[in-house]
Amino acid sequence: MGESVAVLDYGSRWLKAGWAYNFPTDEEPRIMAPTAVYVDKNNANGPADSAAAGELQRPIRRGKILDWDQFESLAYYVLYELMGWELGNEGHVMLCEPLLTGRTDREMMTQLMFEVFNVPGMFCQDQAVLSLYAFGRTSGLVVDIGHDKVDVATVMDGLANLTSVRRLEYGCANLTQYMQQLMRDPSRGQQQQPSSDGSIPSSSSPQLTDEAAEALKELCVRCADSETAYKNSISSSSSLETFKLPDGQEIQVASSDGLRVGEALFQPTSLLGLRGPNIAEAAVDSAGCLLEPLLRKLMYENMVLVGGGSVIPGLPQRFLSEARSMAPASANAAIIPTPEYLPSPNVPRDAAWVGGAVLAKVALIQNHFIVKADYDEAGPSAVHRRCT
Repeated sequence: MGESVAVLDYGSRWLKAGWAYNFPTDEEPRIMAPTAVYVDKNNANGPADSAAAGELQRPIRRGKILDWDQFESLAYYVLYELMGWELGNEGHVMLCEPLLTGRTDREMMTQLMFEVFNVPGMFCQDQAVLSLYAFGRTSGLVVDIGHDKVDVATVMDGLANLTSVRRLEYGCANLTQYMQQLMRDPSRGQQQQPSSDGSIPSSSSPQLTDEAAEALKELCVRCADSETAYKNSISSSSSLETFKLPDGQEIQVASSDGLRVGEALFQPTSLLGLRGPNIAEAAVDSAGCLLEPLLRKLMYENMVLVGGGSVIPGLPQRFLSEARSMAPASANAAIIPTPEYLPSPNVPRDAAWVGGAVLAKVALIQNHFIVKADYDEAGPSAVHRRCT
């Protein structure tokens, strides 16, 4: 593989992968594999799209790898089967790490890459830092709306301020569950009743799977401009809208339900039943913990929304409205727009991977990668020498 660098961004729902030297193109990240494996009765692991029967397991939850054997199986499938690595001729790897990854997990990943995957070199960096790199910045406030968590952090000169990190224990998966709850509620305009096992009925199938519910949520979710606009919308008569899922099913959803699902990010306690701040409150709190007034102002004026939830229609405008109502009057809160020179329309969703592709090429040229000689000398702790 020579000097090629495989960039891996691993999250709770997707593992995104591609080559650093191919960026920027419309096709990157080239691979988006579900972060899931099938585990059969003999405890053998396989990728989520394999034909092997077994129980579906997700090795990553809220940014932490819970089962390293399952993660190894998934990474092997992505790198060797999908990206074309050859045994004995592996390339370098750039890892996009979730915030708050501990020293032990970093060392475990380093050991895995050098001893199992036999990489000649590796580098890793926080997803929050990489997300800013994707927007051409090194300082700012990052709100990463993921599958099962929301991470908020301030970044200054390429370093995440760990004291400012705010992790919310909800994410897009909770929105999907809320979507299912609304579908089961006959008062939302649904004509069919749920089946005896509590599954969601549809017009062409006796039940709606979790994946179908996820697809339905992505089709209809949106955010109101303000809480007042939200209340006015749901209090008015709501018509039914028909959405066609990727599998061909046609589902009728009350037009107000999409607003309810999006509103859950701003009213998690009343709508999701989860105690804690909403995403705008967490962002203002994260910036507010900085001691220097100029730094706080800098964070308010350089915010980015990234992750799968960031592409919800109307969310950036609503987030900015909420943040401005809580931020100091002297700070002109603003969201950094996607740079025009980036061809991919999914930069906010894939920001960590895009930033990893940018950093990988620079770090390799400047010899910042951890190489095999470093690992042989210091062992897994070598990762702390070069990766801050």
